[in-house]
Amino acid sequence: MSEILCSTGALIGRPNGRDYKLLKELSEQLTCDGFEFMMYSNWYEVAEQLVEDLREIQLYIPVVHCQKSVGEAISKGGEENFRDAFDRFKVNCKIARELGAKKMVMHLWDGITSDANFENNMWAYPKLAEMAEAHGLDLLVENVVCNRENPMKHWCELKEKYPEIHFVFDTKMAAFHEQLDLLYEKEYEWLWKEGHIRHYH
Repeated sequence: MSEILCSTGALIGRPNGRDYKLLKELSEQLTCDGFEFMMYSNWYEVAEQLVEDLREIQLYIPVVHCQKSVGEAISKGGEENFRDAFDRFKVNCKIARELGAKKMVMHLWDGITSDANFENNMWAYPKLAEMAEAHGLDLLVENVVCNRENPMKHWCELKEKYPEIHFVFDTKMAAFHEQLDLLYEKEYEWLWKEGHIRHYH
């Protein structure tokens, strides 16, 4: 059964100080099946309190969107960036598990570096997927905008190396690369026929 989720990123951001406590009031004004919780960088220091407060609000959160710069750190590469990325990803996974989520959306590549060092992103994926699985989460790689190649090419490369990989299809990002209609082409029907796409934006 399909669910219509609202991203908390559409409700909480810089204009309102990223105050997640506003979700109680704002969520009551919406009609949707649940929420995709967007993690922000300034919440790591209050992660335990964040989980406690969100549990009190009692929102249905089946999906968590990993904090985006985790993928950026992986893209940049280097021992320090990799360690930082994996440490933060683990916190994201813990938050997702404690909120009752089953899916983790991720920008595997991101930022100015984007896919310039895609070998870093390919290398990191199985380690991230293993960590997500240990927390009861299905890791979904998003078709993030690229500055070297294109997201569909990278999806194909990832699937060839990691046949069980799952994706989230973002229509806005696909449109940016003029790839919105590729799902209807026979060459890419494996994406939905074989169940690789598990979520849509």
